Amino acid sequence: MTGGKMEIEVKVPVDCGEVGGLLERLKELGAAVEGPLREVDIYLLHPCRDVVARDEAVRVRLSGGRARLTYKGPRVGEGVKARLEVEADTEPRVLEVLEALGFREGLRVVKSRYYARLGRALVTLDKVEGLGCFVEVESLRSDPRDLEEAIGALGLAGRPLVTESYASMLAKRLGKL
Repeated sequence: MTGGKMEIEVKVPVDCGEVGGLLERLKELGAAVEGPLREVDIYLLHPCRDVVARDEAVRVRLSGGRARLTYKGPRVGEGVKARLEVEADTEPRVLEVLEALGFREGLRVVKSRYYARLGRALVTLDKVEGLGCFVEVESLRSDPRDLEEAIGALGLAGRPLVTESYASMLAKRLGKL
C-alpha cells in the first residue's frame, strides 16, 4: 500500500486534574493549543476480513461536521505504537457508503481533545469516555526521539507509557475483546 505514513505514538495516562496544568505548560513552551474538540471515533468491522485478528483498524472520525476515514495497519516494532496509517478527509455520509458495502460499527470511542504542536510532535490532551485522561504524543516525522523530547518537555518523563489504542482499551473494558 502506498500513500500512507508510519504513525509513531505513545500515550501517557494522567489524572484528569492535571490537564489544566499541562495546557498551561504547552502554552509556556510556545505551542498553539486548539480545543477542546469533541471527537467520535467509529471503528468499523469489515464484512469479509477480521480486522481485529489482523491487528488492523478502519475508523471514521466525526468532529465539527466533518469526517476523516482512516485505515491503520498492523503494529510493528516495540516500545512505541508504530503502524501504517492512511487517511482521507470526507463527509459524515461516508458511513452510509461503508454500511451499504457491508461494514458495521464495532465500537465507538468518544473523547474531548486538545491539540498542540510541540517541536516535531503532535500532542493531544484527551479525556476519553469510559477510560479517563491521557496525553498522546505522535511524531510528525515518524521518529521515536520526537516522543521522548515532547514527553520530557511536558515533565512526564519516567511515567508509564501506553502503546495500546483507545479502541483496544475500551473494548477490553466493555468485554468486547
